[in-house]
Amino acid sequence: MSDIRSLMTQQFENEIARTRQVLDVVTDAVLDYQASPTMRSVRWNVSHLVDVPSWAEIILKADEFDVAPPDGPPHETPEMATVADAMKALDKNVAEARTALADFDVQSLDADWSLKAGGQTLMTMSRYETFQMFEISHVAHHRGHLLVYLRMNGVETPLLYGG
Repeated sequence: MSDIRSLMTQQFENEIARTRQVLDVVTDAVLDYQASPTMRSVRWNVSHLVDVPSWAEIILKADEFDVAPPDGPPHETPEMATVADAMKALDKNVAEARTALADFDVQSLDADWSLKAGGQTLMTMSRYETFQMFEISHVAHHRGHLLVYLRMNGVETPLLYGG
């Protein structure tokens, strides 16, 4: 695995496999659990984990993403009604991400990519760094939240990194 596309694809696949392991133990009964009123629910975290792979095409093929464009509706995490719905959405979003990973311009990885809100730039970094941050680290971050919430509800969770 010497080329960057293969490396990025393998990292993505590893994170998706770990995410599936966690989603496999979520039940509809715990979806509405919130650790406190100021924190997101299990349902939101599941929905967000399912949504993030859909960002791969935006990151790999566009130069920016405005989460609340001045001339349109803001991006909202689609809320999943059931775990089964979440798994279907995950399959769809992962398939689209795999297509984006298979055919993006590798030469564009050093190019700047910006996250915006209301037309204002929130951050700019290379496309490669952006992919790593959102498709790899961000997924692990929210998967961690979800694991804690599941454990707080007595759900036995998988060991993701050996054990």
